[in-house]
Amino acid sequence: MGALSGNVTANLLGLGSAATPLGIDAVRRMQALARTNDATDEMCRLVVMNTASIQLLPTTVAALRGSLGSAAPFDILPAVWITSVFSVAAGLGAAALLQRLWH
Repeated sequence: MGALSGNVTANLLGLGSAATPLGIDAVRRMQALARTNDATDEMCRLVVMNTASIQLLPTTVAALRGSLGSAAPFDILPAVWITSVFSVAAGLGAAALLQRLWH
């Protein structure tokens, strides 16, 4: 649960580089619990959510914008929230569709 919680937290804070190792660790632990070499549906959903990631505070992008002279580096928040919600929804929808096709 620690790796999974860390992964979700890092994604919410927009720290994609920090979220990836935690996501890999979470999937490895999930695989050990499932006792299989195949990816389970839960593992696939975690990968989708990690890749699409809902970001509440896109800190990396805001830091880049601030370093390049933006007067309001966080003025992109509404656009980031909308696009990240839609990307996660589309990814989870595609995962659900593919899960039904393969089972």
